[in-house]
Amino acid sequence: MFKVGLIGCGNIVNSHVSAIAHVDELTVTAACDISEANLKRMCDKTGATGYSDYKEMVKNEELDLVIISLPHALHREATCFCAEAGLDIFLEKPMGISSDDCREMIDACNKAGVMLWVGHPQRYFPTNMFAKELIDSGELGELVGFDETRNCEYFTENRPKWFLTKSMSGGGIMFNLGAHALDKIKYFCGDEKIAFATGSAHIREGFDCEDSAQGFVKMANGVSGTLNLIAHTKAYRYEDILYLTKGEIRIANGEVYYCGEDGVFKTQTFEIVHDNFVLQLMDVVKALKSPDKKPAVDGDFGLDVIHAIKCIYGEEK
Repeated sequence: MFKVGLIGCGNIVNSHVSAIAHVDELTVTAACDISEANLKRMCDKTGATGYSDYKEMVKNEELDLVIISLPHALHREATCFCAEAGLDIFLEKPMGISSDDCREMIDACNKAGVMLWVGHPQRYFPTNMFAKELIDSGELGELVGFDETRNCEYFTENRPKWFLTKSMSGGGIMFNLGAHALDKIKYFCGDEKIAFATGSAHIREGFDCEDSAQGFVKMANGVSGTLNLIAHTKAYRYEDILYLTKGEIRIANGEVYYCGEDGVFKTQTFEIVHDNFVLQLMDVVKALKSPDKKPAVDGDFGLDVIHAIKCIYGEEK
């Protein structure tokens, strides 16, 4: 049984805790948050010992794994502290607010010999798993291009204010939702590195982070594509199109539509047995049990995503 400490008890950690209930090898024994309400709610839900300071939690508890779900600007300090304490780490995406932050975390974990798993979950969605199987089968030829369009209301009352403050979040819709898009295409391309990224972003009036952004990305294997993320509209749209030499794959509305050279589309629907958070943590446990503790999504993966987004912003090269 691996004892888990939660660092940050905001919205996203609820999904991790619900998933842990389906993974026998994990149990939450401690939790930390500066919000008394969030902490009490999590301790009541899990029976964990509560702390307002994660450093005290790490010092006092015998933990095996920490799940870090803090505002993005706080990832570096918490990750480096936990690594130095010898704890394996699951870090929510986006990994950090700069490439330098990410490199520092990677170095700290390598030096301490601990696992750093970055929570990019796209490989655990059934739609994406099916699309990946189609790509790898060669049935539709080689993947040559992609496009993601995502329209949504991003600046909502329910979104924590730190998400809309660049110094804490790292950026707006591209930094948060674009990270998912880049995770997805890296997965489809066999975890290839991103060779080139550029684009533009529109800053929302009254804020310091973007409400819309477009990006062009080229992978190391030559696959290229576009990201179009818009936060203005209630006309919700979330669609991926994958272009192959002998067909096309479209992912939308929880389904996959695909065709071969005849242009006739088939539809694949899915029955969910375990959600993506459960499948992700099942793989985390496999890594924890393995001799080398090699994560499926490591710090280099997380760094690659952050660097690409920063290039789209024109902040890194």
